[in-house]
Amino acid sequence: MSKSKYPLDQELKCMEGQQLFPCIYVYPLVNLFIGRTTCRSDDKVVVKEYETPGYDNYMLKTLILEPRDTDGILPCIVFFHGGGIMLKAVEAHYQFAKWYVEKTRCKAVITDYRLMPRYRYPYATMDCYRTYEWVIDHADELQINKNRIIFTGDSAGATLSAAVSFMARDNNLTMPIGVLMSYPALDRRMNTESMKRYTDTPVLNSKLAGMYWNEYLRNATPTRPEYASPLEADSFDKFPSTYIEVAEFDCLHDDGVLFAEKLKSANIPVELNEVPGACHGFEVVLDSRIVHEALDRRVSWINRLIL
Repeated sequence: MSKSKYPLDQELKCMEGQQLFPCIYVYPLVNLFIGRTTCRSDDKVVVKEYETPGYDNYMLKTLILEPRDTDGILPCIVFFHGGGIMLKAVEAHYQFAKWYVEKTRCKAVITDYRLMPRYRYPYATMDCYRTYEWVIDHADELQINKNRIIFTGDSAGATLSAAVSFMARDNNLTMPIGVLMSYPALDRRMNTESMKRYTDTPVLNSKLAGMYWNEYLRNATPTRPEYASPLEADSFDKFPSTYIEVAEFDCLHDDGVLFAEKLKSANIPVELNEVPGACHGFEVVLDSRIVHEALDRRVSWINRLIL
């Protein structure tokens, strides 16, 4: 790919030529290094670690972040990290969670859900759903306002955020009041115009996205398609208010746009923003203007929702 083919914002030029690995069996090795990344308390945020129940009696490592020097019951952001359900949470995920906690005075929950290739659908989805059940069941002792919970997720984390929202709705579990998704992966059918156009974009392209979907759903037949591929939902009724952010040069661009259109048709409040000059995964460039402008938009949306 020519570096000039996609005019990325100057601050994102460092992402030109970067690609996710095309072989799923490389990712466990990559995670050995990523797993060394930790989320520690600092002068603004306190981080606590819990062991919480996941799918099929498995115990997950779950972090709860809370603003320092704040007492009482607080709203909560349940953060499902991205990474194609192949990668562990990275520094950018932890930093965004800390920013949300600091700037919204919410708590944040991040769970270490299970990953491919060992664990395909429905493990990650069910681990995340069980985590949300645990938050609801233990809200009082965690000092979380269970009526002021927001899901957030990037890329595959957005897949999980939407899927768990549908599952909570269908199981009459307390619903989150909002879902915040950045460059979401929402449709296994991959028949959008952006999927056809962006076959060689930085970080993620339609070929790599195809690998992700094929591996994730190998030998799986979801009883409810939207639990795996949220855009296939028959009904968007009662879905939470939603914020969607898409990158201009991303094969997943139209997933977010089409999901927003579905929500609008169901009279669900939705805010859609396109980030010009951005590619998939731009959140990792933490010191960029683009990231901080996106952060400001998201924090503003969260604060309007929780007040």
